[in-house]
This record gives sequence, structure tokens and C-alpha cells, in this order.
Amino acid sequence: MVYIKELKIRTGRDSCDIITSQVDRAIKESGILSGVAVVESGDESVGILKIAGCTPEVVEDIRKEMRRLVPARINFTNQDSPENTAGRIKSCFYGSSVSLIVKNGKLLCDEKQDICFTDYDGPQDRTFSVCVYGE
Repeated sequence: MVYIKELKIRTGRDSCDIITSQVDRAIKESGILSGVAVVESGDESVGILKIAGCTPEVVEDIRKEMRRLVPARINFTNQDSPENTAGRIKSCFYGSSVSLIVKNGKLLCDEKQDICFTDYDGPQDRTFSVCVYGE
């Protein structure tokens, strides 16, 4: 069985929003007890991350490090905005999907872990999908 749900999110600039509850809800709606959930965004300058201990301090450290590693600068070869080009590179580094195990109708992960939607080029209206497959 396969269940797919598309969800919308309004992001901020360099935002990191926790989407664990939306993913949990999609898994429950699917009725699938055992399988895999894939969370993915087709947007080019976003990331889907699994983060342990997703406190405001951890999020800020991640933001600062991402900006340090891939700063928005004007000398990119690509002629899009510096933020958009930097966002695409960050998305390549960090990924725009995550796969999670579903057991007994729930995510099989540490209760301190969260799934986060990061936008490297916001604010924007974005979408992400949750695909749950299994039995």
C-alpha cells in the first residue's frame, strides 16, 4: 500500500521549522503499520533534516554554520540571486528528503529527534510530501 500527502508550509528567511507532527499525522492517516515514510520537497533551495535535540540554540547553530559554509555572495557564476544560489548549494549538501522507518503505525526514532524543514531562500510558500509505503 502507498499513501501520499502533500502539505504546505510558510517559511521565513533561513528558517528551520519542525514538521514532525505533520509527518506523524500523515502516517496515522495512511493506516500503514509497518513500512517506510519518505519526506521530500521538490523545491530547489530547501532541506529536510532529522535533528536530535532541536532546541532554538541547536537551530541557531545550524543556521550560523550553514551561512558560514555557504555564504550568499555576488560572485557566483549563476546569475540568480545570491541567496537562491547559496540555497541550492546548501540543499545539495544537506538534502531535500529523509527516509524514516514506520513501526506499529509510528515513526521509529528517538523521541528527542525532530524532522525539520529548512528554507535557505525564504520567506516563501513551500510544499513537501509525505509518502508512506508498507502494510
